[in-house]
Amino acid sequence: MKKHANLPKAGIITSHYYFIKTNYGSLLQNFALQRYLEKTGTFPFLIKQEEISRPLSCPEKIKFYLFHPLQLFRRIFQKPAREAEEKEQRIVRFNQEHPRLFESFIRNHLNATPITYDRDKLREHPPEADVYLAGSDQIWTLDDFDKLLNFAPPGKRIAYAASANWGKQSKRWFIEARRELPCFTGISVRETEGREICQKAGIEQVEVVLDPTLLLDSSEYTSLVTAQSIYLPPDSILGYFLNTDTLTEIYWDQILDSFKGNPLRIIPLQGTELCIPEDNIITPDPYEFIQAFKEAKNIITNSFHGTVFSIIMRKPFLSILQAGNTAIQNTRFFSLLKSLGLEDRIYAPEKGPMREQMEQKIQWEAVENRLEHLRAHSTEFLKKAIQQSICRHG
Repeated sequence: MKKHANLPKAGIITSHYYFIKTNYGSLLQNFALQRYLEKTGTFPFLIKQEEISRPLSCPEKIKFYLFHPLQLFRRIFQKPAREAEEKEQRIVRFNQEHPRLFESFIRNHLNATPITYDRDKLREHPPEADVYLAGSDQIWTLDDFDKLLNFAPPGKRIAYAASANWGKQSKRWFIEARRELPCFTGISVRETEGREICQKAGIEQVEVVLDPTLLLDSSEYTSLVTAQSIYLPPDSILGYFLNTDTLTEIYWDQILDSFKGNPLRIIPLQGTELCIPEDNIITPDPYEFIQAFKEAKNIITNSFHGTVFSIIMRKPFLSILQAGNTAIQNTRFFSLLKSLGLEDRIYAPEKGPMREQMEQKIQWEAVENRLEHLRAHSTEFLKKAIQQSICRHG
């Protein structure tokens, strides 16, 4: 980790490290949280964690199937399992052929532990810190109780903008949450639905705060972009889509029909790479990702952080709700857009052509006023919780 001149140290638990290395939003929310904490006189660092179910390498797969022959049988003879395996392999091949250089950005801009922790190592020998933060991203969905900071001393735990597929928590999650959450100095979540879940787990005082990416303004992102060249053609429509299996899920025909004459560039992720026409695909590194949002004329996205960066860059945008297994994630859109008075930026086919909905004027001054109020509330929560944690153990 980088030198920190005896500042109070804040260890951050968020998405597993594999996801941070492959997802723009997960990466940039951690960057934003670290950048904000540094401005408050704290030395933040990412606690790198192994994913519970990360994609296995070939040697790991051989070993796994030797010890789990039933899983091998299912993979070979059961069509859904076989198709899922094939899809995963195609995504891996695509990303190998189109590297996005996340780790270069991590080396340049994130503090991180030198090792990646598994569960046992984290609980037996956690990295030393004055306070531990859980957040943001969807960390409280699965039965991964390290995300409840069960390895950290009581009173040194804070949840900042913790998120989840709210309503998908298991009975066991609630059992663990009732035991661990009272050990937190402060608890905040990203969506209003999260407050209700925490209250069901017995915690009454829960704040709703901004995703870390919204703690910074546009200049703190665009200052990272040093390239003088233009990344997108003039008047480009930028699409950022993830978790998409078919073009109908993102209203592809409507996009093509509404924006004839505009260059169309799509950033695909998490399976969307397999259905977007190749001529439209771009695979930016994190710097180019920021540059693309800065340069785009309009933005269409089914991503929460795609929506966030559209707002940060003050771009006309439409958010497309996700469908199928990931539809439960749409609460993120509703919670954020309602708080900013932007509910009408959710695309609704019944309301007319996509271009007409895109061209509805956004009152950016009113949005910024709401955003500043929410920033003040969010930063006040975070500063107070950190001060209380450090004072208790100082």
